[in-house]
Amino acid sequence: MDCLANIRFLDALDQPINGLVHQLWVGTLLISDFVTTTNGESVWIKRPIGTIIDIRVRNITSGNYESKVKIQLIGEKTTFIVRSPKVLLKGLNLSAKDVATGAYIRSTYIVAEGDYLSRIAVDNNTTTAELIRMNSLKSDTDIHPGQVLKLPVKQKNIKSLPENKPKPQEPKQSQQEKTKIIVVQQTDTLALIAKLTGNTIDEIKRLSGLSSDQLSTNQKLRVYDRQVKSATAKKTEEKKPVTPKVKQDASKNKESTPVATVESLESVNANGLLPEACGGEKHYKRALARIAELHPVYQPYVVKLINTGYQQLGICWTITDGYRSPSAQDALPSANTNAKALQSYHQYGLAIDIWSVRDGEIVAYNTKIKITDRQKIAIDDAKKLGVIGGELGLGWGGTWKKKDYPHFELHPNGKRWGDLKPQLLKLGVNNYKKLIF
Repeated sequence: MDCLANIRFLDALDQPINGLVHQLWVGTLLISDFVTTTNGESVWIKRPIGTIIDIRVRNITSGNYESKVKIQLIGEKTTFIVRSPKVLLKGLNLSAKDVATGAYIRSTYIVAEGDYLSRIAVDNNTTTAELIRMNSLKSDTDIHPGQVLKLPVKQKNIKSLPENKPKPQEPKQSQQEKTKIIVVQQTDTLALIAKLTGNTIDEIKRLSGLSSDQLSTNQKLRVYDRQVKSATAKKTEEKKPVTPKVKQDASKNKESTPVATVESLESVNANGLLPEACGGEKHYKRALARIAELHPVYQPYVVKLINTGYQQLGICWTITDGYRSPSAQDALPSANTNAKALQSYHQYGLAIDIWSVRDGEIVAYNTKIKITDRQKIAIDDAKKLGVIGGELGLGWGGTWKKKDYPHFELHPNGKRWGDLKPQLLKLGVNNYKKLIF
């Protein structure tokens, strides 16, 4: 039986975390690469009950995806809640203790084909003898596919995970530091008021003579009068996108588009991407995340492609797929691609899949539009962008025999993936950004 599941990310105040770039993995297989919506939700997934989902969050500093928490699917339709111990912080530090407990903690296991008891015991932090005892088994071979095994639930181990977090130091106050009175609103909490005023909870409780964290509407509190800088108050100068210099040559392969000889490898900061060119903050953040994963040589082409596609056509764009690992490539259905691992420019950080955005939604997936209409609009948009991609010297899937309209790739200095494969294998497939052309 399959479980239809979604994961919702909330912060310490139960507020949804919007724009969180994350991936969902099953073992070594990438099943989703997504950015949370305004209500903090991930993409809906459908997998067999008992499947363990590894949630990996993108580090905003390094750009790497780090495994933060694992959940096991239960029920026919379940929404899992993952909480951050922090308030509206993009650099999350999720751990197993942050997954909502109760109905979400699984205490049984469904035996799969090929399972053996010792492996089940290791995977669930228990012993074979304990499983035999709990399930009244005759031996360690007394199991069969579909059998439901009881598992020991050790919630105390989850709660006792070390947190090696330094205690926040209370700011030193000057004897002349001014205070002010604020009035508690209906949805206010001490933690929220502390964040908004630059005070600590202990400071507010001490100044206001509180003995607990409970507040009531219209209650008056005394706090230190401090200036709190807003993250949105910092304005950065908009950088003009760099236009890469290319020479376009006719392709010898009729199934491929012209290749580009790179004369200038000047890298572009993703800030050169126009937010309005992506049709909304959610799609802008998605595009930025995908661009950051690409090879530095390819990044300026993609920024130029999106910006030009918006400026010339009046159409917004976002990237649904950029770098794709070899295992993720192999997992793609044959109906979608004939390319196996390391036979696609995605594994070299030199390819993207890009779709148009209208009314804040990706046209190709917009369920408000009839499927026949959405496909026609999306393909028509992609064909217009294909012309611009060709002018930049990019290869476009719309020229192939097996059409792949959203696909754009770069053949730096005319090199094909076959030319790059030996170097990538020598560097290690995860070091694709170090490829030299």
